Amino acid sequence: MKTRSLTEGAMLGAITVLVAILGEYIGMPSIIIPIPLLLLVYRQGFQYGILAAIAAALISSLVAGHVFSGLSIIIWGFVGVALGMALREKFSFPRLMLVGIISNLVVIGLNFLLYSLIIGGSVLTDLLTMFMQSIDQAIQMSESLGVQGEALRQYEAMKTFLPILLRVGLPSMLLVYAVSMSYLNLAIGRAVLRRLGDHNMPWMLPFSQWRLPGYFGLIFGFGLITTSISLGTDLPEWLQFLGLNSFLLSFYAYAVAAISLAWYYFQKKNVPTFLRVVLIFILFTMQFLLMALVFLAVIDGFFDFRRLMSGEEEK
Repeated sequence: MKTRSLTEGAMLGAITVLVAILGEYIGMPSIIIPIPLLLLVYRQGFQYGILAAIAAALISSLVAGHVFSGLSIIIWGFVGVALGMALREKFSFPRLMLVGIISNLVVIGLNFLLYSLIIGGSVLTDLLTMFMQSIDQAIQMSESLGVQGEALRQYEAMKTFLPILLRVGLPSMLLVYAVSMSYLNLAIGRAVLRRLGDHNMPWMLPFSQWRLPGYFGLIFGFGLITTSISLGTDLPEWLQFLGLNSFLLSFYAYAVAAISLAWYYFQKKNVPTFLRVVLIFILFTMQFLLMALVFLAVIDGFFDFRRLMSGEEEK
């Protein structure tokens, strides 16, 4: 039994090293690096995860020729080690998500610090500059193609709103990112564990049953109204901050709830999975349909179309 455990630990450690380096070089470290470390720590213990992360960092630094690649792996590996330890301690799903959110926020802060040490500037300032340059290029291209009217006005509105979004709405955007990455890390880890025959990982309701309580719609309404007013009127900074962050958090939450609502009815009509994904993708490319479905999800919070709260799911 001990030999089998050591063999599995060695194999998972080797996979962790390879996958961590791969994740660093293909530009998806937030998703790829934590997963093998989560599995390794959960199944073999904290010390194996630490050794694998250090080995991956050393090899990556040698291959890349600089130490920053290895530092990046160490930083992102923190999420996997934290989640693996929480899972090993048999945390409930909400507590697992909390650990994931906190560790992802810590990692974001460390990456900002690493960026400032390497580049010598602010990642937010550079990101804003890049976005503004992209919008200017899009405006120039549109004008060269003879595009006029509403399309150009939308670009100008984006140039006005983008600095406000990054300056005022940063907390909610970082939180949304941390929640999304935590869920993806846990979902992928759970899928791998189930393939390995481990079905003990705590989870939540099926996606088609996700909904938000009615009172959450009040937060959405407050954020929507306050943000709309702030676009044309100067509001106190604290009110603008509260309104924009309330809107962003509730909008993304309702967007997920809206997809859940649509997915539920897709299941009822036996729509093929591929077609469901295509329809959801089309939904996110059409702003009017997305907003309509978001408002429908808000109404569902009050009227419970699927009868989930009564325990008598709609037939």
